[in-house]
Amino acid sequence: MPMTSLKRLGGKLRAARKKKGLTQQKLADLSHVSLKHIQNCERGKKNPSFEILQALAKVLDISLDSLLAPDMLEDEQAANEMRQIYLSCPPVARRALLNSTRVLASELKDMVQTAEPVSNVDTKNK
Repeated sequence: MPMTSLKRLGGKLRAARKKKGLTQQKLADLSHVSLKHIQNCERGKKNPSFEILQALAKVLDISLDSLLAPDMLEDEQAANEMRQIYLSCPPVARRALLNSTRVLASELKDMVQTAEPVSNVDTKNK
């Protein structure tokens, strides 16, 4: 039996909640959504409104795109997660986060470019 879009959405909500380390009750408290509503959404029995999805996504630090786009590529999901991390920081901290991310990305690119290919390392050790 194919999974319905509501069940898929419910699974994504459940996974995001667990990743964040929240119980359903804690998510209900933080999002001001009833526990019963969250339970029904996670089971795919309730179609949450846009306002409910916004409240849940805000608490879970995830984008609405990641919840609603069933075929979103992993890179797109990661980019959305990076955006959510940035936006979750206070405005005064965002510049520092952006600058440190730029430096880290540059160092990682350099490291990857100068690293020996794994196949060369394997043949040298034999």
